[in-house]
Amino acid sequence: MMRHVANEFSWYGEQKNFVDKINIHHIGPVYIGRFGGNSSAGQYKNEDGCLVWVDEEKNWEFTAILDAHNSAESIQVILQHFAMRKAEWQALFSLSYEQVFSRIEQAVLTMFQDEKFLADCRSIKGETACLIIFRKDKYMWWFSVGDCLSFLFHPELARLNQYQINQRQFYE
Repeated sequence: MMRHVANEFSWYGEQKNFVDKINIHHIGPVYIGRFGGNSSAGQYKNEDGCLVWVDEEKNWEFTAILDAHNSAESIQVILQHFAMRKAEWQALFSLSYEQVFSRIEQAVLTMFQDEKFLADCRSIKGETACLIIFRKDKYMWWFSVGDCLSFLFHPELARLNQYQINQRQFYE
């Protein structure tokens, strides 16, 4: 029997930066826009990143949007830790929406409080704002630390001029 695999995309600015360039990439129903800023305004490096997993058959999308400060090392750590647990995450996402939404917050907190994750974070320079979004069926869940924003473009919400899902959360 052939095993079903979700579509995936992982990127951070040190792999390929998009200073002075706009790039649109899509995986199924998810569109990823990348722009690293303008060099004429002093931008010279791109410290952004993202992770997107999509399973159209099981009707879910998972996205992590990352905005690093001082270096992209923190993005690499987060992407590596999601990749190390990919099978666990995708098994969780395949559960019924009642089950996944009652467990996802604990799964995120467990990863971010894991000793290996914390040790990796202590050995790098910089930090990253992180917005994690999961959608299954008609439900969404998000976890936000920092200044990343998410928008939902849905016709019913657009009629009410509602687009933004979360607010910027500043931390120091």
